[in-house]
Amino acid sequence: MAFLSPDFSPAYPEIFLLIMICIVMLVDLFLDNDQRYFTYILSLLSLAGCAVITFATLSSEVQYTFSGMFVDDLMSDSLKLMVYLTVAVVLIYSRNYIRVRGMFKGEFFNLSLFATLGMMVMISASHFMVFYLGLELLSLSLYAMVALQRDSAVATEAAMKFFVLGALASGFLLYGM
Repeated sequence: MAFLSPDFSPAYPEIFLLIMICIVMLVDLFLDNDQRYFTYILSLLSLAGCAVITFATLSSEVQYTFSGMFVDDLMSDSLKLMVYLTVAVVLIYSRNYIRVRGMFKGEFFNLSLFATLGMMVMISASHFMVFYLGLELLSLSLYAMVALQRDSAVATEAAMKFFVLGALASGFLLYGM
């Protein structure tokens, strides 16, 4: 029985973003607090790189991979480009907000990129399980982002409420699927 390797080309933007998230984490590990802008720039460059890869692999034909569970077509590529633009605008406009509140750290940018990866997986999902994995990646990133201010009791309480309600909703969704 021969082992057939899946065609990874429809998932190149997701693979690139995952590699860039790891690079952003490693780079942020060695930076001082006054050098956090480098992580910010690297996060924006990651989104730009994903946009370039998505635009380069743009095709009018539908491509399936991972046993038909992941689809790459013109609609998914268009939606991914809109997600990249939206997340880049959010990162640009939130820079001063998170700097004033002391959250201008690599964790915020990594969680934003993980949430973006979850959105990308949901967009390209051709099966409910892949959609659910993307939804969980997105929601877990948002739970952690809500609790990013560790010293704030309000942020911790909000994160716990968000997590409990999200876990119930996720359970109902999975049961319904």
